[in-house]
Amino acid sequence: MQENKRKIVLASQSPRRKQLLEQMGLQDFEIKESCYEENMQAMDDPRELVRFLALGKAKKVAQHYADAIIIGGDTFIVFNGQFIGKPKDKNDAKQILKNFSGKEHLIISGLALIDTRNEQTITDFGQAKIKFRKLSNEEINNYVNLEESLEMAGAYGLMNRAAPLIESINGDFYSVVGLPLNKLYLGLKKMGVDLYKR
Repeated sequence: MQENKRKIVLASQSPRRKQLLEQMGLQDFEIKESCYEENMQAMDDPRELVRFLALGKAKKVAQHYADAIIIGGDTFIVFNGQFIGKPKDKNDAKQILKNFSGKEHLIISGLALIDTRNEQTITDFGQAKIKFRKLSNEEINNYVNLEESLEMAGAYGLMNRAAPLIESINGDFYSVVGLPLNKLYLGLKKMGVDLYKR
């Protein structure tokens, strides 16, 4: 089989990750949700943890494919030394956004690639610092009532309606969205898939 025509599977149902792969020119990939149970206490170093979780998701999906490249991803936020995932409810979302107001936090996206043909595995991560502008309570309440905050790590979606809340981004923009695309491109290339020749 020609390397550039290998089956590629995204181990995520995230619409943002799907959109990122399409943006890179991948149109013929499969999507299979990973039923991996995340353990945020598995390790203390956030950069290691995000790679570990992305790999866990990819491994869960890899069991179903004999000859494919599996892409796993995980994203979370570090704020004041704490890992911040998706909010539990609207009140939690409001508190997270109040904490972020006028301050900076770190977003880390982990990437894992598994070639099920030869069990080659690559993990990496990208990161960016995000600074929120000072938010009013009314802005926070109105944004949380849009409902999108409940589905996002850190209670906001930069690619959705939260963009006006952001003052600055310093680092890998695509890691904020959900996958470090430069690392993904290089990882796929190591596995014999050149996205510019696909």
